[in-house]
Amino acid sequence: MKVFLSTLIVFMMLISSCKNENDIEPKNLIGKWRPTYEIFNDSTQKWEVIKTYMLLPDIEFTSDSKFLINNHPGAEYDCCGYIGNQFEIVENRVVFSGFGAPCPNASCFSTNCKGSHINKLTEEVLEIEQCPNATYRYTKMK
Repeated sequence: MKVFLSTLIVFMMLISSCKNENDIEPKNLIGKWRPTYEIFNDSTQKWEVIKTYMLLPDIEFTSDSKFLINNHPGAEYDCCGYIGNQFEIVENRVVFSGFGAPCPNASCFSTNCKGSHINKLTEEVLEIEQCPNATYRYTKMK
């Protein structure tokens, strides 16, 4: 019985020390990303092409933890306090800091945004759920 318990404890320690394959490595996020103009439809569970005219920006995650939108600090383009100039990865989320001042007269959704959840990250594709509640697909720029 002691051998069984000892083996079980060692096995559980090995499993818990293994990195979850879904964990996001910040180094894989580093680079410039271009929108594909696809949005995930939660009701149909399918990706759909954005059919209305909507100019989505290129985004960039730098190795020194800066977040840029069209080569400018991320907070410059955000009146509601969802996006900051710095980022870190916490539990597969991009968590922002370094927020700008809120814009006067901005009409923002009331939300408790705890960062943007990364649903998928490969060398070529980033699928990220952004506040206030939309999942977009990006491809890495070369």
